[in-house]
Amino acid sequence: MAYGKNPPVGKAKPNKVQKNAFKKQKKTHKNRGFQVPRPIPIAPRPRAPLAISKNPYTPLPGPIETATMKISYIQFKLKNLVLLPLHSFLCAKGLACPTDVDIDMQDILRVIKSENIADPVGFLHLLLAPYEVDKAISVRNNIDHLDLTNIDLSWQTQLPAYVLLCQSVNESSVATEIQGIINQMVSGCLDGIILFSFQFTPGFTREKAFGLSQIVYGVLLEFLAKEIWTFLRSKLGINNITIDLYANLKYITDQLKVNADYIGPGGGSRGDAQLLKTAYDKRMDNAHGGFTRGSTNWRTQLDSVVQILDLINKHDVALNFQRMIDRLVRLETEEATVTNEEFKFME
Repeated sequence: MAYGKNPPVGKAKPNKVQKNAFKKQKKTHKNRGFQVPRPIPIAPRPRAPLAISKNPYTPLPGPIETATMKISYIQFKLKNLVLLPLHSFLCAKGLACPTDVDIDMQDILRVIKSENIADPVGFLHLLLAPYEVDKAISVRNNIDHLDLTNIDLSWQTQLPAYVLLCQSVNESSVATEIQGIINQMVSGCLDGIILFSFQFTPGFTREKAFGLSQIVYGVLLEFLAKEIWTFLRSKLGINNITIDLYANLKYITDQLKVNADYIGPGGGSRGDAQLLKTAYDKRMDNAHGGFTRGSTNWRTQLDSVVQILDLINKHDVALNFQRMIDRLVRLETEEATVTNEEFKFME
């Protein structure tokens, strides 16, 4: 066909653009006079940052929550009860140092798990299935990460692993003591189980270190964890937040690096970042056997808890806790004997 010559009408075809134009005209004509409703955009729900939403806490019913907190408090005592026997066992194996002061249960259990897998017949005095060691690790994790939901569901099946663990390192008397406490707990007796006594004198003693750590755990559990959880839920506008102080204090500390006023106006001049770091250190010492600093810096660390409670407008809670600190200060000044009778939690 010669250039410039139009094709026959019957063979002429509209190009692609023309086709689209026809379709648009047809569609416009079809919808003329009718307004197509548009969907209303829905704002996305705020999502919790991963670290603090990994194990969200759904509040247990009041009486069950209180009972579970008591169980957690007792389990912390049992963790300290098995700590030294397990450490001594590892020392005898050349896997720990007898002069250690700061002893982390997490490290102890990791070594036992690894060595027991490598030598299941010869490492422990009695055979212990790997899953029983895993149960002991789970108990420790639930205690130190305040996983009340898991504690409520699993303590009766997991806590006996501490008994088996003690038997496996030839600590039958400790195993018997733990079994007796478990029996009391199963019977419904959760009060009056925790006993401690220490002379509040200068210098380091195991009794003082363990006694103070038990008091501090009670403080973190009863006074701080739930209040920080409530603060973040309100601040972020979300419900699926963990009650774990490790995750929550770390999250707030990270936010303060970006915005010094994250907790409230004036945060930079108040030194909120340092305040949160001090409280975070207290939690870490308590969870990971930092007995040296926990025994010497206890007042500074506990004062930070009071100040944080005031900052998040929990003044009544702060006042109640301040009375406990004042009592500790008085006992230290007098170099008096500190007992569990003066420091009770969830009762």
